[in-house]
Parts: sequence; structure tokens; C-alpha cells
Amino acid sequence: MVTRALEDRVETALEHMEPVEQIGLQTAGAVHRAVLRDERARDVADQLHGTWLGHPVHPVLTDVTIGAWTMAGIFDALGLITGSRVARSAGDTLIGIGVAAAIPTAVTGMADYSTIKAPAATTATLHGALNAINLGLYVLSLRARLKGHRGRGLLLSSLAYGLTAVSAWLGGHLVYRYKVGTDHSDTFVEPKDWMPVLDADELPDRQPRRVEVEGKGVLLFREGNDVYAIGAVCAHAGGPLEQGRFYDTCVQCPWHDSVFDLSDGHIVHGPATQPQPVFDARIRDGKVEIRLRHD
Repeated sequence: MVTRALEDRVETALEHMEPVEQIGLQTAGAVHRAVLRDERARDVADQLHGTWLGHPVHPVLTDVTIGAWTMAGIFDALGLITGSRVARSAGDTLIGIGVAAAIPTAVTGMADYSTIKAPAATTATLHGALNAINLGLYVLSLRARLKGHRGRGLLLSSLAYGLTAVSAWLGGHLVYRYKVGTDHSDTFVEPKDWMPVLDADELPDRQPRRVEVEGKGVLLFREGNDVYAIGAVCAHAGGPLEQGRFYDTCVQCPWHDSVFDLSDGHIVHGPATQPQPVFDARIRDGKVEIRLRHD
């Protein structure tokens, strides 16, 4: 009960930080627009998002960084208790490993931050700001240790680890409260056989339509006699793909610009890391028919 009450208080406080939200959205938007202006930058961003991995890269790297700093704290404590030089040296080395790992962790985090959902902007901004402070404190701690000022180094790393714990909680809040980095697309199990969903004359060339199947959205797109059908809810953040931009056989989400191939639902560009559900589609007897495609 105490934990839940504290979480509710934190949530209320986050909701009243409008300036932080605005700063976050402006910063994220500026980075995202810069990425979209250059195709090479976009390809790099795709790698940072984790389109190749099937889920975001950032959480994987945070495990390395926080793991190293956690083990450093353990060895630092052993060094204080036992006076062991080996334990002290291990603590210093692990601090350095954590600092090195924090750099790619921060870069992948910024890539994900550039396409953050508006409701999560405040939490994500505070999460990023705390991580920047933590990294700075650990760098100062490592510097103090190397110069022989061990007490100062331990104090700085202890403070940094406490803030890291707060930042980690905010990171978990982003995932479990706002579903950042999770698959937002609908899951379909039907139709297994061909099912009519629309009159063919209601689907003009290059005019997207959304239809409902089992209460879930399916995007239809026609080009001549070819009809494409994929899940209408973007996997990245739930954007309405039927409102997106269409070119070649691709659709670009109107929210964060993920691009999917209409022919098979695969990701052409992130930030999405999960493909869209895909259907076989055809025109028969004046009807548009679809069926769930199975691998």
C-alpha cells in the first residue's frame, strides 16, 4: 500500500511538470527532424532503434552499464571492509567499464527518445537528464580514484548509484506505464479462410481504407488489381497507419514516421522494431477478401 501510494504521488507530480514535457517534446522533435533529413542518418537511427534485433537495443545496453556499476559497488564495499587492494582495483575497473558502456547506452537512448510518445515525454526527459548526471558523477569518481582520492571517488560513485536507481525506476515506468518499446500492433488469429470485408468499388486506387476484423483495424490499399492488407495499428506506438503517407508499396506512420512494406508488413525504417501483421488480399466477385497470412 505504501509503495502504491508513493507511486501515485510520483505519477501526479510527473503530470504537473508541463515545462519539462514541452522541453522534452521540442528536443525530441528537433533530433527526429534532423534524422529524417538525411537517409544515411536514418539508416544509422534504424540500427540504434533495434530494427535488426526485433526489440529496442537500449534496454540491453542498460543491463551492461548498471550491472558494471552494481558490481563496482559490491567490490568497493569489500575493499572498505577488508582493505583488499584486489577488491579496490576491481571496483575501479568496473566503474570504468560502466562509463564506457554508458556512452552507447546514451546514444541508443537518445535515438528512442527522439520518437517518444507525448504522454511519456516528461518521464523520458527526467530519465535522460538523470542518466547524464549519473555519467558525469561516475566520470568524476573514476578521475578521483585514479588520482588517489579514493574517499572522494567512493562518495561520488555512491551518490551516482543512488541516482541511477531512481533513473532505472523511471525507465521501468516508461515500459510498464507507457508501454515504450513494446509492440503496439494488434494480434490476429482470424480469418484463416478468405473473408469478404469490403465492396471492391469502395476501395479506389491508392486510397487507403480501414476495416474492422474481430474489432481490430486492418489497412487496405489498392493499386490496380493488386490489393494489400496489413494491421492498421502501428507497432511502434499505436499510430493509425491509414492516415499515413503512401509511396511505392510502403506506408509511413503519421506519428513517428515508421515505414512498413505493404506487401509483407516488414520494417523499411524504424523506430518500429516489430513488423506489422499481414494478410493475403484479393478481389473476387466484386468483393475485397482477406485471410491471415501464415509463415
